[in-house]
This record gives sequence, structure tokens and C-alpha cells, in this order.
Amino acid sequence: MTALAAAVGVGLALLLCVMRLFSGPTLYDRTLAMNGVVTKIAVIAAAVAVATGRASLVDAAFAFLFASVIANVAALKFFRSRSFQPPLMRAEER
Repeated sequence: MTALAAAVGVGLALLLCVMRLFSGPTLYDRTLAMNGVVTKIAVIAAAVAVATGRASLVDAAFAFLFASVIANVAALKFFRSRSFQPPLMRAEER
């Protein structure tokens, strides 16, 4: 019962993160909000796993979190340099 109450509370916080995701003024605000959304979804999945006694949901939550970290790093690198490739020259060598 406590796990389901926690899941509902985190679900309300998830709605606030989704609002921030769509209204964030900068890309970094939106990326941070997306990271919060993914984290809250994983916490909800873990709470449901505790409530139902299914351990496979915890494994799925961990896999989801690890994929999210990699996607966040890749997105921030892409939007910072507009490419996934390293620069051919340093800025001071030009």
C-alpha cells in the first residue's frame, strides 16, 4: 500500500516535470526536465514492482535509467557542438 502511495506521489511530480519539459525556455532546461521524467518513470516502475512482487520491473527500470544517461550525454554533446564527431582542430590552432 505504501509503494502505491509513493507511486502516486511521484506521478504528481512527473506531471510537473512534463510541464517543465514543454515550457522550458532553453534546451538545457528541457534536457534536465527529460532526465527528471525518466527518473520518475523508473521510480514508479520500481514502486509498482514492490507492490506487485515482480522483480523484472526493477531490472527494466535500471535498464531504462542507464539508457537515459547515455541518451542525455549524447544529446547534450550534439547540441553543444552540433556534431557527434570531435573537431579536427582545436579552436586556438585556427
